[in-house]
Amino acid sequence: MREKPRKLDLSATFEAIVQWVEKTARAQNAPGAIIGVSGTDSILAFLASAAAFERMGKADRVLGVHYAVDGEGALPPQGKVAAGFSCISAEFNWVVNDIFPFLAQKAPMARLEVYHGRDFDNDAIRWGHLFARAVRDTGAAQSLGQSHFFPVGTRNATEDYLGTYSQISKAVSLQPLNDLYKSEVLALCEYLGVPQIALDKSRTVDCDCGRFDTAAHYLDAVDAFIMSEQGALSKAYIRNWGKETRARVMEFVLEERARNAFRTQTPYKPDIALAVEME
Repeated sequence: MREKPRKLDLSATFEAIVQWVEKTARAQNAPGAIIGVSGTDSILAFLASAAAFERMGKADRVLGVHYAVDGEGALPPQGKVAAGFSCISAEFNWVVNDIFPFLAQKAPMARLEVYHGRDFDNDAIRWGHLFARAVRDTGAAQSLGQSHFFPVGTRNATEDYLGTYSQISKAVSLQPLNDLYKSEVLALCEYLGVPQIALDKSRTVDCDCGRFDTAAHYLDAVDAFIMSEQGALSKAYIRNWGKETRARVMEFVLEERARNAFRTQTPYKPDIALAVEME
């Protein structure tokens, strides 16, 4: 058992993620990948997908979509493909203003789209639009063919353990980040040169995305506590913390895990036979 949290080989880890996406996409004949871009997890998933599909000769079949809520700044026309950023003003939200240019530089053949509306503060509506966008380019006569996208999930190991993910997110086709804790996602993003604003946002309270004080300000400690609960890190490491930190993190992890336990059990299915035959 480790006495300290594991330290990743960042280059090898990113390569392993890319290889998994490529291997799985090839095996399942995935014609494309679509990712809702909103923060570090989705940025990492996008970069890995872009690298994998480039190796498959499908660099233009990766689509990053961002949903901006009305009022976040000067907004481009509905559905504007964010290929040229000169039309987007400086006060526009940070994902489009800072992250999209970075992604366009890293994956110039990939596609980026921005949508805006009053209802995009609703997670279910964003996911619904993403799934609809994944098949929008495919007509009924094509029967999906080569025009649709595999929705790519962004759930990390921290969210997986805590259950802090939406029910609808379980419907994605690829889930490449399940083995990485949130702190490791941040380390990989930093290694890949992701703009600092994205890293900072992950450690900032954001009520809209369900990240409150403990998750934001004790991110590394939360990951370490989860590792210790999973038997991957010595309990002695946790005992060396201050009493306040230990109590706060423990309470947060146990409460979140209990509150979200239903997500690992749904959909609920009958455990007895319900089909009644006629006598």
